Amino acid sequence: MSKRILLVEPAYKTRYPPLGLMKISTYHKMKGDEVVFAKGYNNDIQYQYWDRVYISTLFTWTWEETIRTIKFYYATLFNFAGKCFVGGILASLMPDELFNETGVQPVVGLLDDPRKIEQDDDIIIDRLAPDYTILKQVENDNFRYSYTDAYLGYATRGCVWRCEFCAVGTLEPRYIPYIDIKDMVKQIVTESGEKQNLILMDNNVLASTKFDQIIDDIKSVGFVKGAMFGPTRRKRRVDFNQGLDARFLTEEKMQRLSEIPIEPMRFAFDSIEYKDIYIKAVRLAHKYGQKEMSNYILYNFKDTPEDFYERLRLNVDLNNEFINGDGVNTTIYSFPMRFIPLDAKKRNVYTGNGSWNRRYLRGLQVILNVMKGPVMPGSEFFLQAFGRNTEEFKTILLMPDEFIRNRLVCNWRTYSDYESRLMPYVKEWMHTYSELSNQEKHHLIMILGANNKEAIRQNYESTSKGNVKRLLESYLEEDEIVSKYKHT
Repeated sequence: MSKRILLVEPAYKTRYPPLGLMKISTYHKMKGDEVVFAKGYNNDIQYQYWDRVYISTLFTWTWEETIRTIKFYYATLFNFAGKCFVGGILASLMPDELFNETGVQPVVGLLDDPRKIEQDDDIIIDRLAPDYTILKQVENDNFRYSYTDAYLGYATRGCVWRCEFCAVGTLEPRYIPYIDIKDMVKQIVTESGEKQNLILMDNNVLASTKFDQIIDDIKSVGFVKGAMFGPTRRKRRVDFNQGLDARFLTEEKMQRLSEIPIEPMRFAFDSIEYKDIYIKAVRLAHKYGQKEMSNYILYNFKDTPEDFYERLRLNVDLNNEFINGDGVNTTIYSFPMRFIPLDAKKRNVYTGNGSWNRRYLRGLQVILNVMKGPVMPGSEFFLQAFGRNTEEFKTILLMPDEFIRNRLVCNWRTYSDYESRLMPYVKEWMHTYSELSNQEKHHLIMILGANNKEAIRQNYESTSKGNVKRLLESYLEEDEIVSKYKHT
């Protein structure tokens, strides 16, 4: 007898479709079951009977929305349902906390063992192709998932490293060096039609002893260099979207990678200690004609603002090297990624190991918000956004938010001199800060570090006249100062 299956994804913001739920849908449809997918709260299904209910979870900082969703269904739906399961990233990283809060025993890790959800067969759900058709049940004019025109999957699972900042060791504890993607692609084509792109979410594909076979598989399903898709002849692309590990990149592997249309090629640059390894990998990619590259730059973990700046600046220097080199125009975009503890229930609370503080982190966020994500490769833009050196970078981070947002005069690119591009209040702030003694700078940083306006006000009132007081005053009057110059 067929069963009624309900899949629920909490209403947090996400661009990627819920791959785990999509595979569970495939599994139940194979068994002839009815599958319904809901996003967030759905009153129409709350009081219906379901043989099984599955609720997915995402990052730990979606805690509040996830718990609200589980509790929304718990008092009614769960009492009617035959079996209920909560799994995914948050459930795997914080199973005890989730159980204590909801009374639901989470499913930890991958669905790689039929016993985890009490299956009556030996099918490994994690190896099934995702069911794209369920997405239409929740998409509308106001909401669409991204990346639905791509085959989403894995050619490997897990990672050979156990980095402190990374959740993969818990989510995928065993490294699996090879998963055949050919059947997955074939099944998706049969059920949902062909897809333009291939997105592989492997956490360390370069560590695989079956790497050559993986490349052969990718080529066999239509992703060779220069491949086109559909009647409009759109470029096909392969994206290892979790990044490639520069430590495992060799000449031979780069040659194989150059046989498939990778766009972009992503590397992680998590620590300045990997500087030489990173440079070697990027130059090797350039040698083999890789035109578009991006890299994840972790910060607020064990780094300092100084070495964060150095990693960004290095990419700018490499861009300049490639532009002025042998004609292969390789472009590198940097994507700063703030470290968030693996058990954090809120996104931007942790302030690192002491080198970073709330003011530095806030200042950096203001800069990144202006750029809307990636750090552009041009040296002129970089120097204006982040400063000409590490000291100037930290000076910018300490400025009031409105000063950072409104640092440059209109048509700043028409001015060749760096100083001429800055608004008068910015030049004054930077000059005043440079006049401080080391002791005064330390005192100012201690005051601003908490990024608390009331604390700044109290210290302003208790501080005697001098440059520190002048800088604190600019925090209290930043809106008025910026507004004054906007109208002149």
